[in-house]
Amino acid sequence: MDTICMSLGGSMVSRKTGVNVSYIRRLAKLLKKYAGKHKFIITVGGGYASRLYISSSRQIITNEAVLDEIAIAITRINALIVKDLFSDMDVYPNVVTELGELKMANKANSVVFLGGLLPGISTDAVATLTCEVSGSKTLINISEDAYIYDRPPENKNAKKLETVSHDRMIEVAAIRDTRRAGSNFVFDLVAAKLAKRGNIEVRFVNDDMHQLELAIDGKMHKGTTVK
Repeated sequence: MDTICMSLGGSMVSRKTGVNVSYIRRLAKLLKKYAGKHKFIITVGGGYASRLYISSSRQIITNEAVLDEIAIAITRINALIVKDLFSDMDVYPNVVTELGELKMANKANSVVFLGGLLPGISTDAVATLTCEVSGSKTLINISEDAYIYDRPPENKNAKKLETVSHDRMIEVAAIRDTRRAGSNFVFDLVAAKLAKRGNIEVRFVNDDMHQLELAIDGKMHKGTTVK
């Protein structure tokens, strides 16, 4: 079976109102349809919980690496929660914490979860690394917005990008990437460069399960495709 990697944005899991259980259940139901056809490696972001802890911790902690460690811990908690809602599937029993373990887990199980790995490296970059480790050429990025834009999206003249090159995504990512713990943007610069290095196709989707299904199947979907 081939492997499809996913970067599951923390905003899809952790919100101000708590864990987005209904969405996670719908995601599990969809991926269960692909049992025996695809394996999945799912990297989970920090979302609201991460931003809350980082913003409050900045009052007493100025070391970005320490703040990154806090964010990593929260992504792993989120991954643990999501993993347990996939309990009726062939899921690796632990949240993976290093790439050597990932290789073993991907070989042994159909679904593998992880959060952050290293300070300074976003979960988008981790998800891209999982593609390289597993040999996957497909990364699906799930976040609140299915598109990347030619400039910051709050700019009234910002335009959605439908299909773009890796070089163009790198240009766009460079505008937004601050390398600060808890930063929130669609895809970061390191991830964009790793995607180019690995010749990985990145498909962006939002919370629409039908669009995610199309993206998994490699069909036209509403969202940016980078290749």
